[in-house]
Amino acid sequence: MKSANSSPLLYNSHLIKFDAMDIRKILLFCSFANMLFLNSCTKEKGKGEASFVWNCTEISPDSFDIASLHQDYALIPLQLTNSSTVGMIDKVAFSDSIVFVLDCRTATGLFAFNAKDGTFIKRIGDIGNEHGEYRELHDFSIDEERKCIYVLCERNRIQQYSFSGEYQKELPLPFLVTNMEYSHDRFYFVNDYPKENNLYVTDMDFNIIAEHFPNEDYGENYVTLLSPFQKTENGVLYRRHLDNHIYNVNTQGEVSVLYEFDFGRKAIDFKDIKEWSPSQLKKIEAESVCDVKYFIDGKDYAMILFYDENRPHIGIYDKETKDVKAYDYAKMKNKRLNIKFPLPKYNNLNENVFSILYYKDIETLVEQGFLDKETYSKDSNPILCVYP
Repeated sequence: MKSANSSPLLYNSHLIKFDAMDIRKILLFCSFANMLFLNSCTKEKGKGEASFVWNCTEISPDSFDIASLHQDYALIPLQLTNSSTVGMIDKVAFSDSIVFVLDCRTATGLFAFNAKDGTFIKRIGDIGNEHGEYRELHDFSIDEERKCIYVLCERNRIQQYSFSGEYQKELPLPFLVTNMEYSHDRFYFVNDYPKENNLYVTDMDFNIIAEHFPNEDYGENYVTLLSPFQKTENGVLYRRHLDNHIYNVNTQGEVSVLYEFDFGRKAIDFKDIKEWSPSQLKKIEAESVCDVKYFIDGKDYAMILFYDENRPHIGIYDKETKDVKAYDYAKMKNKRLNIKFPLPKYNNLNENVFSILYYKDIETLVEQGFLDKETYSKDSNPILCVYP
């Protein structure tokens, strides 16, 4: 490298002269070196070694009780009113005394409830075409510092509300997205357009800071996930369909591999996916160990739901012992409540671990005397089971 005071390159006090052929060779070498450097950066960001590899090749014959993870629980029935009818819950976020509940498909609504007793507080926005209204809901995230909620509507705009539900402003998006998350002045988006990348990281004005993972990797086989993100203290955890990795994405947009899942010889090789037709892939999936349908990363443990020849299984990573065990989902138990094993969900920032209980579980809890028969039935709103 030349210093600020350097003159043309000298060697043994003689000026070196380059002809046109030499210059072309030098430029070609520099271009090749730069390409190698960029490839090494890409490998370091997205294709590096995992922090931890889960061995899911052996299935335990034992049953597993959620009580071994959580010794206590609290039930939070979400109050049912004419304005707070919730069907299937797509996402939950806790903030101090409020719990926000998103139902994209049944009620098309975002609801605020008291986090202690489930009392209904307010519906955030409403269906319509006016300011503060929406026709479709796809995702939401909360901003603890500004005490506001970002709601993804119609895939092309974000509406901002206060925690108390007042509409603040609309933020048009310069691209179409299916999922979003917010963390520390950064937005994280999933884009399903075939010729673009799947993951976008932007600033508050939606200027793209980084983008990763081409959708072309899937050919015709791309599938949108319901929950591709989990918020962390410095960004998000991210996953994509049939990719047996969990990625950590920081606020600079840098990607590293947090977990890799070893499913053994029956695992699908991700690089082959784009070569198959959808019908071929469906047949291959039915004969493989693959397809992580669900993931959480908690303080003491992490958990996945995966399929082995179309049968659901649970993998649990104990962070203290560094041990991984996998179980047949049919053998998972919740003996304390005597209901089917409810998948725990996790809210990193508040360290809330919770499950969502629906119709049959509620009916069972009523029959067993956990819930008042005159108040609750299978037509009640879902109940949050929080593990302190």
